Amino acid sequence: MSSFKIIDYFRLKDIVNQRVVFDLPLDYYGTSSSSIRVHVTITSKYDKELHNDEDGFRKILLPEKPKLIAYLQGGPGFPCPIPTSNSGKTKVLLDKGYQIIYLDQRGTGFSTPIEAKTFENLVTKEFGNYDVASQLKYILHFRADSIINDLESIRKELLGATTKWSIIGQSYGGFCCFTYLSMFPDSIKEVIITGGVPPVGFEADNVYQATYQRTIERNLHYYDKFPRDKVKVVQICQFLEKNKVELPNGGVLSVERFQQLGLRFGGTGGTNNLHLIVDKFVYDLELFGYPTYEVLTNIQNSLGFDTNVIYALFQEAIYCDGKSKSDWAADRLRYAPENKSKFVVNNEEVFFTGEMVYKSMFDDYAELQPFKQLAFALHDLHSWSQLYNTKVLQSITWDKVPIVAATYYDDQYVDFELTKKVKENVIPRGNLRQFITNQYFHNGLGQDPDTILNTLFDLLEREID
Repeated sequence: MSSFKIIDYFRLKDIVNQRVVFDLPLDYYGTSSSSIRVHVTITSKYDKELHNDEDGFRKILLPEKPKLIAYLQGGPGFPCPIPTSNSGKTKVLLDKGYQIIYLDQRGTGFSTPIEAKTFENLVTKEFGNYDVASQLKYILHFRADSIINDLESIRKELLGATTKWSIIGQSYGGFCCFTYLSMFPDSIKEVIITGGVPPVGFEADNVYQATYQRTIERNLHYYDKFPRDKVKVVQICQFLEKNKVELPNGGVLSVERFQQLGLRFGGTGGTNNLHLIVDKFVYDLELFGYPTYEVLTNIQNSLGFDTNVIYALFQEAIYCDGKSKSDWAADRLRYAPENKSKFVVNNEEVFFTGEMVYKSMFDDYAELQPFKQLAFALHDLHSWSQLYNTKVLQSITWDKVPIVAATYYDDQYVDFELTKKVKENVIPRGNLRQFITNQYFHNGLGQDPDTILNTLFDLLEREID
């Protein structure tokens, strides 16, 4: 069994958070004996008979018959925020009687976080050097299969070998749920997915062919909503082509980096937020001839690539399953005939890109620059660990492990049509019951957790005529 340490315990009105780090294997399949720390927050409703400060720092506090649900965050490469109030998805799940396991996936948050300095220290300690081959060998232990092995180890620690728990995955967390189903289906009671049915059987090129089209649709909506921004965006791009603009942390605001703000289109309010950035940028240019510190800081902080480097390194790797190669799919398809006229700068109209990673990012983002060689090695890799076992997935019927999913028709990141094909080709008929809606974007769970989760619980609980 793993060893663990309680690092924090606190009550906030009617909820209790117990934060625990586990020492788990770096490599579940190889010969390395190294371990890493993996962190979870166990969030429960306050029970005066169960929860007290003395025990909270001494042992893991769960009721006699726990009802655990493990939450898998989106990403890849993002930690779980620690709940500070009984609200949002936390409230819905607690009201359903669950105790929630909020996992910081390895490499994020408190789970042996990876950034330039920590990564160099970790790799050098493991291999004695820091060449690209060693970096590559180390980072491959941070994929979904290792994340799921971590969760399975934690489940056994908390519940024992045979007791099942529920899992819920948002976005990339849903991808991880399918990996969990592939590896340990007998450990799972039920699966809840929000905006995250993975494209099982499809490769990175298939994904970006679809998501570029969704991104074009979102750009058309943006310019319909803010028609004067069409001229303003061209003006900004022309300024960036002629001037090297340095961001506060030393990164570079290139045209491509500015276009990446279109990633925000995938969430509610994204077009509005981008309009405000564009408007302020042009105002600064007209008043001063250059963008101010305020607008540059806003742009720098708008995307999470600097603070979540795994997000950039693994964005295409999550689509690599077994013998496959990403080869900078998003970068290549940007210049496909159907996309080039939209996403390459011209004098009439410039479109923003979406959830895509480009070669230029490892020059433009200050915190990604040290990872440039590793990024190219990852995109050139053609042999990956298996994330999905299609035969196992095809055998999982509703009576074994029920699966429900919120699927967003206008999702910019997880294409609706690819999800439809996965349901047809991979999941047995009658499983993967869906709540399909065009009322929400990819962040529907954050915007309206009551509607999303209660609809999914209704699908779990009621008979289908």
